Amino acid sequence: MAITKAEKAAYNDYVKDFKVEIEDNLKSIKDLEARRKKMANISGYLSVELCLKYLKNVQIYMKMSDASQEMLHIRNEKFLDNSRKDFYKVVQLLEEMLGNDIERSLNDNKEYLRKIDKLNPAQVLKIIRTIMSVFNSLLKRMGESKWKWSFVDLQGRIAVLVKNFINFSDLQKNRDPRMEFYRDRQELMRVCKSVLNEAAKQFRNKYELSTKVPEDILKSINLLAALRSIHILFGESEDATKLKNTIDALRARLEADEVKDEEDKKKKKK
Repeated sequence: MAITKAEKAAYNDYVKDFKVEIEDNLKSIKDLEARRKKMANISGYLSVELCLKYLKNVQIYMKMSDASQEMLHIRNEKFLDNSRKDFYKVVQLLEEMLGNDIERSLNDNKEYLRKIDKLNPAQVLKIIRTIMSVFNSLLKRMGESKWKWSFVDLQGRIAVLVKNFINFSDLQKNRDPRMEFYRDRQELMRVCKSVLNEAAKQFRNKYELSTKVPEDILKSINLLAALRSIHILFGESEDATKLKNTIDALRARLEADEVKDEEDKKKKKK
């Protein structure tokens, strides 16, 4: 069905404020980038502020895309693509600041977090929740698109960032329920465990349903190993043992699949 002039006009009127907000955010981003280059002593905090600006843009683009779908019955790929690109900028900024090493010792996080050590656990939790909420919203809107499996890789990167965003030394020292931010620290731990576990699960799904590439199983194993290290750090031996069994089973599965692939190749040559 063709879009009428009235429908188009109504849509343009609805999104005009969103477009202004995007432009204002882009100006703020440009200013923050300039300040970040000049003010190394607070560059970490400016990076966080930049991330929040980009996340805001992602949310606005998604709202405009939703409006296009609802008012014009058209999926606006441009807005969704802008959302995706800006979300990747968030991930890149955080990786520059926090690192992207999944195998890094949990207690080494505090060295990376010195750049933003004035952020309290409640603020860190709020940032992580915002990142996860925006990612889940974007994932839902992208649906079964060509980006489906690449979003699994993105989810894995986010899981590593969540792990690297947490000062585990602080969590270890402050486990008294009477202490300030106790609940926030506990929630940080819960969210981190959940994100690592879900990302590992999605890599297994990607392997089973799409790629059969060993690297995807290895990424799942690495995420589960990071999760297991958290259980070990906090004395959760039963959970750590269960994860060890899962990891061993995945390694055995990977070895069996590789043997089968070699056998299949030999049969084809005959």
